[in-house]
Amino acid sequence: MLPLFACSAFFGLTPFAHANTIALDLTKAVLTDGASIIGGPKIKFDPNTSGQTATFTIPSVSGTQYSISVTGQNDQSSSFFQFFIDTNGPGPGGFVQLGSNTNFGHGFTTITLPNFTDASTSDFFKIVNGGTGNSEGQISAVTVTVGIPAPALGAGLPGLIFAGGALVVWWRRTRRAQAAA
Repeated sequence: MLPLFACSAFFGLTPFAHANTIALDLTKAVLTDGASIIGGPKIKFDPNTSGQTATFTIPSVSGTQYSISVTGQNDQSSSFFQFFIDTNGPGPGGFVQLGSNTNFGHGFTTITLPNFTDASTSDFFKIVNGGTGNSEGQISAVTVTVGIPAPALGAGLPGLIFAGGALVVWWRRTRRAQAAA
């Protein structure tokens, strides 16, 4: 066990890198211009009005990497959704586009938007419907993955020293056990 731990420390990997996934409560979204909550719950965007929005507040940790997945459907091929994030919270800076002109198609489909790194203690995530003619669509789920899983690098010199020390201790114990036998 010790050699395995020493090798992982040597390469700067930690077994503690993990992610938390949080499902956002759709009923907590701030809805504008006729967007509404329907059974399920789902967010329904009116077929005759482009520019309706659903905005979520996401508590966050500055410097942490996030990913957002959205499950939805569109009734027409000419309707779409756009996705925006404001990673620096209230104040100057504004929204940055994460996804553009996304058409989920018929039936509910899940997409994952590009990862982003947070710059504040709260983010705003906005969904906007658009299109020509019938712009109806529904969103049935929004999930946020906090701390994108990946090997955690950065043990650096302290990890290298620790790994070397662990290997020396293991080697000495192995030699003592062989000498005693």
